[in-house]
Amino acid sequence: MLRLNDYHALTNACAGVHDPSMMWDPVTKRYYSYCTDVYGPSIGLPEKIGIPVRSSPDLLHFTYEGTVLSDTAVRQGRNNGAYPPTQSFWAPYVEYAAGEYRLYYSATRAFGSSESRIWLATARDPLGPFENRGVVADTWGTDDTLPNAIDPHIVRDGARCYLVYGSFFGGIYLKELNAETGLPIDGDPRSLGRCIARKGTWGGPDGPEGAAVDYVPETGYFYLFLSYGWLGDTYDVRVGRSRSAAGPFLDRRGRDLVEQSPGEKLAGSYRFEALAPAVGEDEAQWRWDGLRAPGHGVPFFDPVRGHWFFVHHVRDGAAVNRFRDSFEGRVSYRRHYGMIRPMFFTNGWPAFGPEPFAGEDLSPVRVAEEADWEIVFFDETANELKRSVAVRLSPTDPLLRNGVVYRCEDFENGGSTLAVTGFDDFGVAYWGKLIYNSGIIDLSKLPKG
Repeated sequence: MLRLNDYHALTNACAGVHDPSMMWDPVTKRYYSYCTDVYGPSIGLPEKIGIPVRSSPDLLHFTYEGTVLSDTAVRQGRNNGAYPPTQSFWAPYVEYAAGEYRLYYSATRAFGSSESRIWLATARDPLGPFENRGVVADTWGTDDTLPNAIDPHIVRDGARCYLVYGSFFGGIYLKELNAETGLPIDGDPRSLGRCIARKGTWGGPDGPEGAAVDYVPETGYFYLFLSYGWLGDTYDVRVGRSRSAAGPFLDRRGRDLVEQSPGEKLAGSYRFEALAPAVGEDEAQWRWDGLRAPGHGVPFFDPVRGHWFFVHHVRDGAAVNRFRDSFEGRVSYRRHYGMIRPMFFTNGWPAFGPEPFAGEDLSPVRVAEEADWEIVFFDETANELKRSVAVRLSPTDPLLRNGVVYRCEDFENGGSTLAVTGFDDFGVAYWGKLIYNSGIIDLSKLPKG
């Protein structure tokens, strides 16, 4: 569970998580979450690269388990020939397939480079050690108009298996793999596959990157999730859908995510009102200011609960965490955490729960009376922090009637509340929660919607 008052990975396994994936292991009956290499004194971990893993018996309480790549695999993955070794590995995806655990991970020449490789490593145990089987995608020596071999994700369409990968540069690509071995079906790691998302000329945030594709039987669609924006501050999560894993992936107006549309925005930086002592740091200068840059997430179906979730990272938006990043001088927020949100489907489109999952019953409920709500709207283009507005809603209001309402834990203030998620008449995603106690939230401080 997300706890902003603890940034030590050994006592808060959500601390330091970036680019997470999630797996339910049918053998050990546990959940495993793997992420980009993040280590060092800031989160209380030794300086050891090799893909961190956290495990959980219940999708709520996670334990940091260490890194999973073998020393040999680390040496192989870091080897860049005449160039300096790769400093850390990124964005792993792990699955259990053909009786083995398969770990796909990224090794790049340098941050911001389009020269990268995606390795496949395998193991007999979800905690490793994983040994490299081979490279599945290789973009060394290519120019920036072609895809970057990072951010792997695996999707299956019947008997066919595909690698989803790429970021910025040439866009997001889909490449077929051999389902039995997990390696390229054509035997060539240099083959690129086909483009399924790429930024057009509309301007706005950079991207896309951090993509994942999954099939949802309840709707009959494959969904392509991806992020636009700067990972340190303005990241978001968007989506397109298709009847085929190979695309084309379209937005709700039928525009292709290849150069016609960035996709439907589902999440961005946001701020609900909060009672300061309820969340955050103990240090005197810390002040709650929302959560920034949710992104690089993966859809995850929990077979135990029979429910979909979306797993991503997010940053603590308090001003004390704000700094000017050395990469292009952009504003960033230094502390990031793993977050698990419930995911619902409304009219064939995914919608994320406004609050982190805390073990609650996710069954939809009906609102019986008029009440005050905080609502956050995520407009399609601007990616700055979205602040909540106070709105009095009746049970028949379209925001409640057309959205999904469920009971949840109030992350910002504690206690139980109602949350709502959905899309308004213009297709704009919104999150809301019931203001159940005006003594906690001063309505006079909230702008009126």
